[in-house]
Amino acid sequence: MQRTNLPIVPMQLDSSIAIKISMGGSMFQERTLMGRSDVWHKVKIVKGTQYSKESVLKAILSAIEPADLIPVKYQASGEDTYFLARNCAHALDKLCKTNLIIKNPEGDPLILIVTLGYASIHDLKLNLQPLLLAAMSKRYDSNKKSLNLEQFHKDPEMFKTIYCPLSQPRTFNHVMKLMKTAIGTVEHLNLQKNELTNLSAIENSNVTTIKNLDLRYNRIISMDVLAALKDLRITKLWLDGNPLCENYSNSKQYIQSVKRYCPHLILLDGVYIRSTDLPLMYVNYFKTESREELVTRFVNHFFNLYDHGDRTVLRGLYYKNAFYSMSFGITTTVAQKRNLGQFTANRNLLRKVDPNKKRQHLYYGQDNILGGLKRLPRSYHDRNSFGCDLMYDDGKCLAISVSGLFKVLINSPQVLSFNRTFVLFAGPDNEYNILNDQYHVDSTSEEISPNSIESKISFEEITPLCFSTSEKKELFNKFMEVTTLNHEWCHTYLEEAKWNIRKAISNFMKDYKSSAIPSDAFLR
Repeated sequence: MQRTNLPIVPMQLDSSIAIKISMGGSMFQERTLMGRSDVWHKVKIVKGTQYSKESVLKAILSAIEPADLIPVKYQASGEDTYFLARNCAHALDKLCKTNLIIKNPEGDPLILIVTLGYASIHDLKLNLQPLLLAAMSKRYDSNKKSLNLEQFHKDPEMFKTIYCPLSQPRTFNHVMKLMKTAIGTVEHLNLQKNELTNLSAIENSNVTTIKNLDLRYNRIISMDVLAALKDLRITKLWLDGNPLCENYSNSKQYIQSVKRYCPHLILLDGVYIRSTDLPLMYVNYFKTESREELVTRFVNHFFNLYDHGDRTVLRGLYYKNAFYSMSFGITTTVAQKRNLGQFTANRNLLRKVDPNKKRQHLYYGQDNILGGLKRLPRSYHDRNSFGCDLMYDDGKCLAISVSGLFKVLINSPQVLSFNRTFVLFAGPDNEYNILNDQYHVDSTSEEISPNSIESKISFEEITPLCFSTSEKKELFNKFMEVTTLNHEWCHTYLEEAKWNIRKAISNFMKDYKSSAIPSDAFLR
């Protein structure tokens, strides 16, 4: 039985003491301190400022696997860095077995010095659960019943205080239990890029509502890991980017293997697999993960601006010599009856109309394009319906096709379908502009109620924030000049504020006034 009422006498572990512990030496006092749950231990990384916070902590956590350790309050002290941890006897034992010398993929080995019993939990009170819950709540969409835990350990607000990747079983278990008890119903769960090797935490949490599960870009090496999903009715699953995908020579073997654990599956890696005689059909196609990210960011950015109350916010997206045209699949007579007259001035090349009118509706140059777009009725595009294809990519020029549904926000709202093809060209600083925009609007294959598409964006509140590398550098230098914070803290504040420098400065001032920023966060 642990005795936590004993006085705390800090003790230092260096390599020589760690060797004695790992070789089975009695070291009674050290082992007693390692096992106490009422104390914080301090782990110092000699010359740790030479490397990024994440690379240091990943190296340490990798060295102690499968033990758990939650680093808290990582900060610099001169050339060294340090963090605090508690309830980590197994992890400390593992560190001793490394002689406190950790392999470092980015350079020289990391030398650790551990101070056991550095502080009492009564002197340093820190409750991690509210931090986790706040980060999860911010990533939960109650309307879509979706929880986005992609790269959860990098959540800006949480990352300032704790480092808790879901690859650690204890953290993953705790987050899944919080999801069940403190977050609303979750049907769509995104676990991308968390370096997961198993899914037992999902099974342990007894969550039964998940239908769509995104596991892309983790470290799952065997399909047996999916056995943890046996109590769920998974209909959509993404496994791209995991080592297990290399174990199968053809798509049929791969699909059959997945369906052993997910028999209700309809969509796998973006491909419909329920069709029997038809070929497999991708909902989206991208050449690489990096291109997927670029296309996704562009599509979200464009349609956020397009759905704005004033489409002049699109200024700057189009190249100065860009072209734009629109075609319309509904006859003029029907369009007038449906109050869609604003769409009838279109450039449909298949119709026999005056060639001059066709040229009139081929808009050239940014100002003319914006004028044409402003004449179209206000709209809201349903992002859940989008299908995207990267049709051409030579590194400088991209051709992107986007299709889906949108709601026309007129006196009698109605749902239409669209297909939009963009040709993008990379200019200086790798900043992309639209060279050609071809827009086609048509009826939906079946009548869809406008109420089924909820316009959740308050258009007047949209603030477009999308900066090039040089613009970010300029913002970064200005923020550093104003705050005198060091590189890491500046980056954290700006990322958290999505590079809105006014918001970043406001957040900094609040933290500064409440003395929430340590002295070593500032430039020396």
